[in-house]
Amino acid sequence: MAEIDRHSFIWGMIAAFGECVAQEVKKTAFSPPFPPSELEQLEEEAERIMREQGLSFYLERNPDIPEDKRVYWWVLYKFPEVLGEYEALREQGYNPGWEFDRFKNLLSYGTAWGPGHEAVVPQIREEASPMDPVARILFPDHGWPVERDV
Repeated sequence: MAEIDRHSFIWGMIAAFGECVAQEVKKTAFSPPFPPSELEQLEEEAERIMREQGLSFYLERNPDIPEDKRVYWWVLYKFPEVLGEYEALREQGYNPGWEFDRFKNLLSYGTAWGPGHEAVVPQIREEASPMDPVARILFPDHGWPVERDV
């Protein structure tokens, strides 16, 4: 089987999830995680894609993840209060790498938001792991999810 180019995969996911955020289908999205050593190769194109979609973005450097296991990701958002919601969860000590469920509503998994959202009954028809292709393509060494030092 042919190997998928990691950087193209990351940029493609940023474009796809960014479109969902730009069209207000999702409140926010995260880029796929990547090692800090790849930031320089990814940054210019990733930021170009996000700017073209009219998005704001924040680089999560994850200082709470041990340096030898650390990954970065971009938080894509359209409205400043959404970044505030993300930051509030982080300030409470939660990290999506370990407590992904805490971020599901912010990522609009099984939820609705915007005008009239109160009338929608949040439901996920069938639970699935969204990280399987990320782990397979980006972390062939099984480095995801990031292990937490206790």
